[in-house]
Amino acid sequence: MSSRVRHFRMLSWCIALCCVLPGCGGPARAKPVKVDLARKTLAQVLDHWKSGGNIDELRKRKPEVVAQDFFWIKGMKLQEYRILDDGHPENASLRCEVELTLLPEDGGAPVKKTVNYLVGTDPVLTVFREMGG
Repeated sequence: MSSRVRHFRMLSWCIALCCVLPGCGGPARAKPVKVDLARKTLAQVLDHWKSGGNIDELRKRKPEVVAQDFFWIKGMKLQEYRILDDGHPENASLRCEVELTLLPEDGGAPVKKTVNYLVGTDPVLTVFREMGG
């Protein structure tokens, strides 16, 4: 038997085994978003940015917060923010509209942007800015 045939049989066996083992019945689903916790987490993340904190420091918190915002990553400073709504639960996330007043890293004039954040509470706290805006 060639090594190619043995490799194919081994791969087929592994796939079949994964299909019958407990926990392999499909992707795990996050629990519905905890709205109050999501709002609190969004405000804490934005306050951290406004105070000059680094986005990576959020991962060291207890509980950990995973955040993503390309304005922040690019070095823009957050001068002010205003959460414009109470948010809308969408599956495992809360979508919140936020007005940001940003200071460009080159020291230019402040820029206002209205963006949406998706905030999750399970299995970890997450704050991700939607692309666009």
